[in-house]
Amino acid sequence: PDCGNSFSALPREEAFRGLEQMFAHAYGISHVKDVSMTPQGEAIPVDLVRVFAVAKRYSYKGYFSMEWDTEGDPYAGTEKLILATLKNIS
Repeated sequence: PDCGNSFSALPREEAFRGLEQMFAHAYGISHVKDVSMTPQGEAIPVDLVRVFAVAKRYSYKGYFSMEWDTEGDPYAGTEKLILATLKNIS
């Protein structure tokens, strides 16, 4: 599952339903991002607390990769994603 793509294309609750369906079958890797950009350039925030709650509910044991693709310092942004991930999986 990608923690962002659905949020830039679908209404929020529909995106979470899709994320739940993906985590029900996921086993290898999930991409973590906290902002998803729409094709029009709008930044859609991703509720990482809720995303990780879904992953836990489905006993996801795979890897989480950090995906920083928005403006700003990529090192600081990636560090922020790592810290948020560690906080939510512990």
